[in-house]
Amino acid sequence: MDEFDVVWKNLQTSLKPGSEIKNWNPYNGYLGDTLTIIRIDLDKISVDPPRVWKTQIIPKYDFERVWEVWGDYTALRLERSIIRDLTDHSKFIISIFHWHDTGS
Repeated sequence: MDEFDVVWKNLQTSLKPGSEIKNWNPYNGYLGDTLTIIRIDLDKISVDPPRVWKTQIIPKYDFERVWEVWGDYTALRLERSIIRDLTDHSKFIISIFHWHDTGS
């Protein structure tokens, strides 16, 4: 099992519907918004973000692509625009990974 598979399994077991995840980035810290976890499936996570009219469904594949550059991003060696190019859900994935890494 590779490192991402372990992270994905941890997300699958630790996230619960109704969990609130604070919006975060390594440049500014917490930004005030929160997103709510709606559903956790084997191949996707559904979230209800603020100021968005409908539930956003984030495929596992998008999480995996961001995970590949996560260390460089959190160490400020990679610009946010690179992650935005990987997925339309970058804001949500970044916040979820930070929640996973820190427990908050």
